[in-house]
Amino acid sequence: MSRTSLVLVILILVSLSCEDGYLTNCEECYASSDYSVVLEIRYRNPDLIPSNPVVTLYEGNVSDNIILEKYYVNEPVSYIRYYAILYKDYSATLEFTYNGQKYITTAAACPKVRYDETTCDEPCWYVYDNIIDLRLRYN
Repeated sequence: MSRTSLVLVILILVSLSCEDGYLTNCEECYASSDYSVVLEIRYRNPDLIPSNPVVTLYEGNVSDNIILEKYYVNEPVSYIRYYAILYKDYSATLEFTYNGQKYITTAAACPKVRYDETTCDEPCWYVYDNIIDLRLRYN
């Protein structure tokens, strides 16, 4: 085996052997196991104001067509909160018109929880993967 091949193999092994790290937002931690699971659905950019936005929240995949809620958004807020269940798949679509063009965006999330003993001042429960981001990034 040549030196180049050996170095390449070692680099691949090192890059694949690392554990996935995670960040805990200590402001959103719960000191006890009594916490609420809130799904946050983001749909509005500050620089892009959609007209007549409709957010549809689904249980599971969009293709399963199990509609939980349908929101006809009139307020200038940029997110919707929905009380969810841990480890359950949710997906959502956003339908809106911008500059005469109709757009449909879709995204999904599956809220999870972990117990973090070291990151914050005291051990806490942290809910993550609870954001569905439907904002249009490119137009």
